[in-house]
Formats: sequence, structure tokens, C-alpha cells
Amino acid sequence: MTDTKRFFTDCLMTWNRFQNTRTMPWKGEKNPYRIWLSEIILQQTRVEQGWPYYERFISAYPTVEKLAAAPDEEVFRLWQGLGYYARCKNMLAAARTIAGAYKGQFPQTYEGITKLKGVGAYTAAAIASFAFSLPHAVLDGNVYRVLARYFGIDTPTDTTPGKKLFTQLAGEVLHREQPGEYNQAIMDFGAVVCKPQQPACKSCPLAARCEAFQKGLTDLVPVKSKKLVIKKRYFHYLLLHQKDRFFIRKRTGKDIWENLHEFVLIETSAPAADETVLESADFRRLIGKYPYKITAPAVEIKQQLTHQTIHARFLQLAVPAAFKTPEGYLQVSEDQLKNYAFPKIIVDYLQR
Repeated sequence: MTDTKRFFTDCLMTWNRFQNTRTMPWKGEKNPYRIWLSEIILQQTRVEQGWPYYERFISAYPTVEKLAAAPDEEVFRLWQGLGYYARCKNMLAAARTIAGAYKGQFPQTYEGITKLKGVGAYTAAAIASFAFSLPHAVLDGNVYRVLARYFGIDTPTDTTPGKKLFTQLAGEVLHREQPGEYNQAIMDFGAVVCKPQQPACKSCPLAARCEAFQKGLTDLVPVKSKKLVIKKRYFHYLLLHQKDRFFIRKRTGKDIWENLHEFVLIETSAPAADETVLESADFRRLIGKYPYKITAPAVEIKQQLTHQTIHARFLQLAVPAAFKTPEGYLQVSEDQLKNYAFPKIIVDYLQR
């Protein structure tokens, strides 16, 4: 290891031991189940948002066997609001693999951990290093940023050469004897010192040798080659009901919110008036010959996802007793709605 790299590693370890005050319930944890659970929850999720979910899951399912035995709908309800629901589906599949095929024993090698559903290189490295002290370096957004700034790397992180370069470098500066402590240190350092905006460069122990700080490039690295494109989508939720019973269905396919429930949904390519939606072919096929009546003013709610902005409009419609439950739908009472997992945007509407 070169002097520059050794200084980097030693400095992070010293900072972690004497200055790092960041607290999280899973820090220092050695139980692989708890570490895995925290890492799955924190994928695409801020620590502050994931923290209460972690505590609720540990309380409800203290062991992997408890989680594996839980009904899908119950687990999805507990996950509700975290988003990226494929994580929850994969988490259940992995828990059942561990409880069944592995007889409740969490795999203890990096290769074995990566075979679990929903576990990629970063999550496997975190579990391997935290639970089993195996020398595998984590590489997430915080780590990319700290490495790019300190070593002055302008190779885009989202390219094949960039990923190869950063993966090799992360492995080279890893503390081989204490990989778990080092991995936690560099992630915490990126979260509280080498932040995306307004990093604490003046008090940073790495500043004297940080290439980006010395050359005034802190705001320019890390570099990404692709600009995030946000897609706008327009959802029209029609709450068909017979007295206090609503028609809902489970979302299928590979779109957002798979396995969660929803009301009748008609999506349009642009904003559309209620009259246009109610005259659409999709709605006419669903409603058939039956009359309907609007029973409440429309409500609009917007939700920002990573790659999409959802503009939702909710409209309640009463249908006659003769109206038959459409194929693929359930009819549930208003009180029973709380027993089903819905996307956050529908939960927000129901809470209103």
C-alpha cells in the first residue's frame, strides 16, 4: 500500500474511533440476520427513514425463521411506505431460503451470501465484513464520493471502466484486519463529513492530502456520465364502491408497486379531465351497462420516485348493487382496507 493510501486508511480508522458519533441501531451488530435486514431496508432509503422500519421488523420478526413463516400480506403491510417493493419480495424469498434450504443458518462466505435473492455485491460485502470479518470492501454512493474526492478521480462512476477502477481501489485501501470497522468508517465519513453538498472540508482530517480539496474540485467529483431522466406519469384512481365496499386488486407485472393493492386505475399519457377518463374505452369495458354516480370531490396527490413523478387523481364512484365484481378484483369493506398493503400515494389518500 502506498503512503497516500495508507494515510487514507489510517486516518479513517482514527476518525472512526475518536470522532465518529453517528449512531444507528445496527452499528456494531454481529448477527448476520439483523445486518442483512438493515442492509435490505437501507437499499435506496435514507437512514432516518429506514431506522423505524428496522426496529419494527426486528420486533415483529426477531429471527429469520419468524420472517420466513410470516404471511406475505403481513410483511408487505409492515414494509408499506418504504418503496421499491421488489426489495420486500426478494427479502421474503431469501428468508425462506435461509430458513428452509440452509436450515436457519446464514451463509458465512461472500459467495454464499451473494446467492441470496436480492443481495448484490455491496450488500454481500457489508454482511461478510460486519458479521464475519471477511475482507470485502463496500462500494456505495458515500464510498464512491470519498474515494473520488480524496484521490481526485474524474472517471465516471456509472461506466464499466469507472466501476472497475473504484472496485479495485476500494479493495486496496480496505483495512484487511478490521474490514467491518473500516467499511462502517468510510460510509459514516461520507455521510457526515464528505457530504454531497457542503462537505466539512475545513475540519476534514483528510483535507491536507485530498486532491479535490487542494485543487478546488470538490463540487465536480464524483462524475456521472448519465443524467437522470424523470418520467411523468398520470394515474386516475377510480374508487368504485357499493355502499361501503370497494373494489381493489393486486398489482402484477414488473411495473412499480408490484404485489401491492390498488383501486381501479386508468393511466393516461398526459393530464386528463375526469370526463375524459370516464368516457375512455378502458373504463367503459369495466363499467359496462351499469350507471354510476360521483360521490366525493376529486383529490390530487403527487409522489416523487427516483425515476418517476406520479400525478394521481382520486375519484369516488358509487355503483348499483347489480354491478358484478370485475375479474381480478376483490370487494372489501372500508374497515378491511387497512388489512391490505397499498402504495404510499394511496395510503396518503386514505389517511385524508
